[in-house]
Amino acid sequence: MIDTAGWGVERWAFHLTHLLNAANPPDRHRFDVGELAKEVSRNFFPEDPISEVVEDDLDGFLGALVPSESGKRWGILVDGNASPQRQRFTIGHELGHYLLHRKKYPNGIHCDEAAVDGRDGVLVEQEANAFSATLLMPLDDFKRRISAKDVPSFDDLGACAERYDVSLTAAMLRWLRYTDRRSIMIVSTDGFANWAWSSEPAFKSGRYIRTRSGPPYELPVGSGAAAGKFSDELRAGIEHAAGVWFNEPVRELSFHATNLNAIYTLLHFRNADGGVWHAEPETEDSYDRFNRT
Repeated sequence: MIDTAGWGVERWAFHLTHLLNAANPPDRHRFDVGELAKEVSRNFFPEDPISEVVEDDLDGFLGALVPSESGKRWGILVDGNASPQRQRFTIGHELGHYLLHRKKYPNGIHCDEAAVDGRDGVLVEQEANAFSATLLMPLDDFKRRISAKDVPSFDDLGACAERYDVSLTAAMLRWLRYTDRRSIMIVSTDGFANWAWSSEPAFKSGRYIRTRSGPPYELPVGSGAAAGKFSDELRAGIEHAAGVWFNEPVRELSFHATNLNAIYTLLHFRNADGGVWHAEPETEDSYDRFNRT
């Protein structure tokens, strides 16, 4: 039996990724994450495994990790109203809680949308999100499709979402968390931002939108998202002069996700070199070296 004491997010995700690579199932990146959760728990922790993965109406929650009355079994609950892609990511998130946090939270954990996406600021939720993202969207494979220097379109990100059988939101957040570009994702309804996420380079340069505190952020007049006239041109990207979104030029990509009744927006800013649309040769990072050895 492998001693897993002290394993963190990356160690668990990398180990399971290598197991999946070795097994090489017919559709490697669209595997049944619920069955994986049960099998992994039985093999590594037979004294308190995950015995069930169940859809339910969770009333405000996307997922939960819950113990049995005896405390010797665990179950994963997912919101039956969520899309299959969202459910899949949520199961991965709850598996992350099981592997990393169940001893600290013996009464279980309930997770809403912000928790599952890792944007609520709670460390254990960010860890579970990182685990699910790494397991379902392996970084080496993702970066072969969209490098850290690329400036992707919704079609590029949607192709990754399709490959990994996750939501567009999950794919966008995965890219934003490793990109070298200054970019922001915004999800809005009725002219106001519900939430937004900046890449680290964007955040460090002061390009972010506050949605968790203060007054609601109203989409700026002159933006494509505020105008509400969604076209193929806007989805592909239109350029704004300084003063529309921020005090610098920006390229805006927006479309209306009718099934979610929400507007998705990507903002791409120029980087320090002044280049917006060109990609530069990418240097090998520590993750690439880890997977190559």
